[in-house]
Amino acid sequence: MVGLLAAAATLLHRTLRHYSWAELGGDLVALGPGVALAALAATAVSYLTMTGYDALALRYVEHPLPYRRYGLASFVATAFGNNLGASAVVGAALRARVYSGWQVPGFAITRIIGFNVVTLALGAAVLVGSGMLHDPARAGEALHLPGAVVLVVGSLLLASVVAYLLWACAGRPISVRDRRIDRPSPRLAAAQVVLSTFEWLTMAAALYVLLPAGGRLPFLLFAVAFSIATVAGLVTNVPGGLGVFEATLVVMIGSTTSPAGLAVALVAYRLCYFVLPLLLAAVLLVANEARRGAAVPGPAAAQAAPAGSAPEPAASRAPARLPSVLTPHVLALGAAGVGVFMLVVGDLPGRRALDVSALTISLAGFATLLMARGLHRRLRRAWAGTLALLAGVTVVAAAHGDAVLSAVTAVLALLLVPARPAFYRGASLARPRNPLWPLTAAALVGVAVWWQEFSGSCGAVDAPLLAASVSGDASGVDRLAMAAGALGVLIGGFRLLRPASPGPQVDCEDERALVEDIVARSGRATSQLAFTGDKRFHFGPGGTSFLMYQVEGRSWVVMGDPVGDPDDFRELVTSFIEEVDRHGGRPVFYNVLPDHADLYRGCGLTLAKLGEEAVVPLAEFTLSGKARLNLRTCRNKSQRLGLAVEFVAPEDVAPLLPALREVSEAWLAHRNGKEKRFSLGAFDEEYVSRFPLVVVREEERIIAFATLWSCADGRQVQVDLMRRLPDGPNTVMTYLFVECILWAKENGFSSFSLGMAPLSGLRSDGTGSFWDRVGHLLWTHGEQFYNFKGLRKFKQGFNPDWQTCYVAAPGGLALPNVMVNVATLVGGGVRGVVRG
Repeated sequence: MVGLLAAAATLLHRTLRHYSWAELGGDLVALGPGVALAALAATAVSYLTMTGYDALALRYVEHPLPYRRYGLASFVATAFGNNLGASAVVGAALRARVYSGWQVPGFAITRIIGFNVVTLALGAAVLVGSGMLHDPARAGEALHLPGAVVLVVGSLLLASVVAYLLWACAGRPISVRDRRIDRPSPRLAAAQVVLSTFEWLTMAAALYVLLPAGGRLPFLLFAVAFSIATVAGLVTNVPGGLGVFEATLVVMIGSTTSPAGLAVALVAYRLCYFVLPLLLAAVLLVANEARRGAAVPGPAAAQAAPAGSAPEPAASRAPARLPSVLTPHVLALGAAGVGVFMLVVGDLPGRRALDVSALTISLAGFATLLMARGLHRRLRRAWAGTLALLAGVTVVAAAHGDAVLSAVTAVLALLLVPARPAFYRGASLARPRNPLWPLTAAALVGVAVWWQEFSGSCGAVDAPLLAASVSGDASGVDRLAMAAGALGVLIGGFRLLRPASPGPQVDCEDERALVEDIVARSGRATSQLAFTGDKRFHFGPGGTSFLMYQVEGRSWVVMGDPVGDPDDFRELVTSFIEEVDRHGGRPVFYNVLPDHADLYRGCGLTLAKLGEEAVVPLAEFTLSGKARLNLRTCRNKSQRLGLAVEFVAPEDVAPLLPALREVSEAWLAHRNGKEKRFSLGAFDEEYVSRFPLVVVREEERIIAFATLWSCADGRQVQVDLMRRLPDGPNTVMTYLFVECILWAKENGFSSFSLGMAPLSGLRSDGTGSFWDRVGHLLWTHGEQFYNFKGLRKFKQGFNPDWQTCYVAAPGGLALPNVMVNVATLVGGGVRGVVRG
């Protein structure tokens, strides 16, 4: 998209550079009231025709509504979608918002939205396909495609319309997984094609009447060019197709229309077809929201929330005066639209009323675009930064007579002010801990602005950032100044949008004592990971349970399930997620069992299978029988080699620590690795001395050892830290495990955990999730990074029961980032992930 914007901005800059934009106001007035009324009439007919899309869609879903209701939904969705970019998403959201107020079922709203998209596409396919077949050379030049490709695409577009009509006449319903798509009636399908084609023609007419009468194309040929340009703008998701639409149209009809006439017509068209309907739609939307009284969800709405949905933090709700549709996501889209406008257009080339360079305005747009990402994440610093940027641009633009830019930025700033409580994540703007980065960003931007505004250099190019970066008119110094400004905005933006830190980790005696007390009553062996020294703790309200976690990137990764009193778990997890949300992070629960799956799902998290834990039932374990032949053979061989096992109580570990450290360091050196702490213990003398120890000796020399965890209820034992000398017998670890299992059985434990086999048991068929497919791919082809299959095979030799282990985390596009953060944390850093 950035490449298309740069190409469009460059083309417009070169085509319209000689037009004096100070004369734009007079040129608009010179169009005359007759032309303006004709354009407004065509606009009204176009939007009125689009309400027919919803009339047909409601007939298709068999849910009739009065025109005053579906007409409002259609007009508001279309006006906002046209202006804000991602029109399908924005239009769908606003349609759903209005229709839900009229008690239209959710499944019917989904079908209405899909039907409208098809209707819009049919008319576009008719006109664009016809235009591509009529003049493939000019269409190919505008779209940067070979003529042969244009002919094929045009033929396919028209063929798709014919195929749709044939399907409506004689086809069968289409099934996609569990969804069924019913065909419309032949009459309804024909009405879609006719209505959509007519709507596209009226849209084209709104611009056609504004073009200079002399030398313009015949209307039907112009409508084809207009449709191609509009589709090009839609597919880029740029708000209103700004820049892309104009650049495509310049290529298509630029040879028949003067640059000055085209520039005036395009600006007038934007005002008539985009700005005025948007203002009217905003008024109607606010009036509709006020009528519904839906500014703040009441108790009834809260009770009607779907079961299992994640509760929205109270701090995220906007005040009663703010319409509920103006969520942070919608405001972020608005900020992104303003940012793209300033970034791409800047201040148009030629003599200007605004005495600020185009590059400076573009840098402000770039910064606003970055802040929009922070608004989407509800960051308080992004709200303050965006408000400051918009206020500054509004003042400068108004002082120099740029009414359009100042009005747009002022309206968005005014909408942001009452939405302040919705941006609750992270801290406010404050004195940074390390002033180097803010000072660097300010210096880079300051140098770029000084070069453009105050240096007096005649070589300074005056064009928007994207156009200037590829312009042949820019000197090396100009390009360097542009790069410095863009880099400064990037540094400042990313530092400003960094996740808020939870604060320094402090070792507290009271906290450690409380953890000791809770772990001593815990029923899971993995709760001993609380003593590795790298964990933060989040306690329940009664102090009887806790979560142990660490922060990596935006992910707050909890190790295992909650520890302590099960009655407190729901409140404990909920309060932790709220704390994470206030800091703009992502809650992640690593290596959790299915026991609390409903709790995690109820908090809005997705469960992704991580692997399987091997648990040996001790009641049935024996070395007798054919199934245990390999274990007996390994044990007997080890004993013949003179190996002996010794179990050491925690109070007797201290004298062995020097020998144990020697084994540990030899093992780490052999693997060229470093200690990993988060999901297993590390060799720390205080940590190792806490637990029972099993050592394997060869002629009194310790050649292997492992620490043992046990549950407070005496039911399970698990091996934690394992180390061996690289030159020891290859049977030593199997021998160690066999003796540990026999020891645990003799001491009355009921099960012995061999730990997890990562990525084991993930689905490989078509029903698996994306993560299942990626994990299975690593399982199949990732042996050079980790011995996945070998580890599973080794543990299977003990004939264990396999228990599924999960990661509970936000789903969707966040999941890959979460998995990277988890791998980095568990692997002890990026180097640990790569080397294993």
